[in-house]
Amino acid sequence: MPNFKLPPTSDFFVRWLPLAALCAVIAHYFWFVNSHAINIPYEDDIYDSLQIVSMVENADSAGDAFKVLSNQYNDHRTSASRLVVFGVYLAEGELNFHTLTLVANLGLLLILLLFYLTVRTEKYRWVYLLVAALLLLNFRYFKIILFSQAAFAYYYVCLYAFACIFTLHKVSGPRFLLAAVFCTLSSLTLASGHIVWLLGLVSLLHQCLVSGHRSLMWPAMWLLVATVVLTLWYGDFTQGIYMITSELIADNVDSPPVTAGDVPLRAIVDPSITQILEQYATFFLVILGSAPIYISTLGAGAAGLVILLVLLFVTLKSYKHDDIRLALYCWFLVVFAAAVTVGRALLTTPEYVLNQRYSFISALLVCTLALLLQVRFALVRTPAVLLVLLLAVTYWSWSNFHFEPLFQNHMNQRHSQFNNGHFPVVLMPVGESDRIVDKAISDGIYNPPCRPFPECERLSSLGD
Repeated sequence: MPNFKLPPTSDFFVRWLPLAALCAVIAHYFWFVNSHAINIPYEDDIYDSLQIVSMVENADSAGDAFKVLSNQYNDHRTSASRLVVFGVYLAEGELNFHTLTLVANLGLLLILLLFYLTVRTEKYRWVYLLVAALLLLNFRYFKIILFSQAAFAYYYVCLYAFACIFTLHKVSGPRFLLAAVFCTLSSLTLASGHIVWLLGLVSLLHQCLVSGHRSLMWPAMWLLVATVVLTLWYGDFTQGIYMITSELIADNVDSPPVTAGDVPLRAIVDPSITQILEQYATFFLVILGSAPIYISTLGAGAAGLVILLVLLFVTLKSYKHDDIRLALYCWFLVVFAAAVTVGRALLTTPEYVLNQRYSFISALLVCTLALLLQVRFALVRTPAVLLVLLLAVTYWSWSNFHFEPLFQNHMNQRHSQFNNGHFPVVLMPVGESDRIVDKAISDGIYNPPCRPFPECERLSSLGD
């Protein structure tokens, strides 16, 4: 009879148990996404996915198709995501938003993979990654989990940025070229991707001036590549829709709030410098702290300030360390939040942040900062690890419990819009988006589900 032996206790708790728990958290998240994803376009899905595929399919030449894929979308260029969407379309023979949602959410799994590669030499890496997964794979940012265009934008701009920073560490010729590719992809996912060019420069300067392992040739070449790419990016750039909207907001500070769909817009013209700075500071801090505190802008702002101060402290304390990738990941997210603030703070209210896609920035920042703190201060070697795990499990459980009803209500609204035969898009002409969807259906590019959805699918499964 075979003699089975349990692994040593320390190895079991340090490696196998957290690894099994990590797999369970990932499996739960993707089971949920797969179970609830729907083949129905929503908001920007229509203009930046469905319409783009239709235009590429109907293009007269490869040059025209390339122009469509590279066209500006609002204040961004989203060519990297459009190429992925078009690839999925070619693979399936139709544009299926259930599939696109799954592919978009793979970005989170790839971010966790990058975290693993960053800390893979650490003995307690599986404990670190379990905490990261609990903080990231939950329903806190529920409005973009099943919104493929927004998920591609937010998840993949961070993925490409982190991949760039990761690759630049201990830079060599091939790593430099690969990092430049990742950085370009980040810039072609959201305009906020430009930030990583700056942080790439910081990484290279750190390797030259602090670690002393590389020459100043590398940051000089990086500046040259960044200048070329950003010059091309801005070559035919025009003012985006949100910039135009800001000029059309009501002209009286006492006017009632202006709305675009469910977006409350600011109605302030000629605000004072003090008002502008207050609004920017509040909006910025609320974005940073919106993941842990989601019931109060005051609480979220205070949490955001604490997060910023902790990150600043850790950065100053450990900047001489040879590997600063985790800190640079965090600073990318901080500057990402600052970029969103510049573009949105005067258009909407801080309260809007608490339940919208911007909370993803905070969720990923908290996740990355927790990873940085665990690595730098070796919390897993002290009783503090139990507190960290308890807090992470509590946050994961509460986020799923609290936001699932809100998520279900949001999805019910999407079902209702589809069943009524309408596909409204904020700030776009009424009926225009419906015509885009109808054309894609007639061209065989998109095959919608039955109506009334989802009841008809349940009846169909029962009939089978």
